[in-house]
Amino acid sequence: MEIRYIPDGTMTEEQQKHVDIINEMCLSGDPDDPEEDNEFDESTYEYSAPEDGMFLLFDGEKAVGRAAVHKVLTEYDGQEYFLGGFGGLAVLPEYQGKGYARKLAEAALAKADEIGIDVACMEAETESGIINFYQKLGFVLLKRPAYFINHGNNEVTDNNVMIMGLRNKELANKILTTNHKFHYGKSLGHW
Repeated sequence: MEIRYIPDGTMTEEQQKHVDIINEMCLSGDPDDPEEDNEFDESTYEYSAPEDGMFLLFDGEKAVGRAAVHKVLTEYDGQEYFLGGFGGLAVLPEYQGKGYARKLAEAALAKADEIGIDVACMEAETESGIINFYQKLGFVLLKRPAYFINHGNNEVTDNNVMIMGLRNKELANKILTTNHKFHYGKSLGHW
């Protein structure tokens, strides 16, 4: 098993086919839940900065896991900073339970730090056990709504956001402990 970083715009067609399979199997929601939107919106994970890319977990030449790295310039309470981290963490079912998701997450966080992300941010379903996984990595649940702009250009709230200080732990703490509006920035979508 090998983890490789694929910078934005360099993914091969074969790699993209593997990512599409991972997305369909792992990121499409519960097909038996009529309330859930089962369409995986890949544009949610669009790249927003030149440093962005995706870590792929390979079994030979077959990609079996993924974690996209994101970076966006935004502001909090008048202070500009780089927000980012990783999104779309997924490992095919037959490879789960072996620590590969953790390795992908750790690689993505190391890359986020390397490319200058001040505060890591992620969306995690708080009803699932996955929140414990992210807390072990160092993320803390934001105890108020976060906001993002959806593809209809409407502001939407998100109550499942976790924050982690990378290069600016003081700002991350301020985001977690003050009530100023936390917004993902001007890019569409969230991670």
